[in-house]
Amino acid sequence: MKYTLIKRNKNFRTTSNSEFVAWMRKHDLQQWEDNLDFMKGYAYRKLTFEKMEIRSDNEDAFVEDLQKNNLLKIESSKGLFGLF
Repeated sequence: MKYTLIKRNKNFRTTSNSEFVAWMRKHDLQQWEDNLDFMKGYAYRKLTFEKMEIRSDNEDAFVEDLQKNNLLKIESSKGLFGLF
């Protein structure tokens, strides 16, 4: 699957929401202990500055809310062995 952060036009290919959130966490300006810590901080920032509610209970709910708020687009892999 291809995960694309729409506003930043950055993408990452992976098969799990957990790996995608870990990728987001590693590329954030702040240092986070784990995915849960990152998701809570990200959700707090979005609520505070953009009035967007994003659940941070788990990676699946987090990714679902990113999509609902038009922050993330997920596309299935196509082509030879799902590489393209």
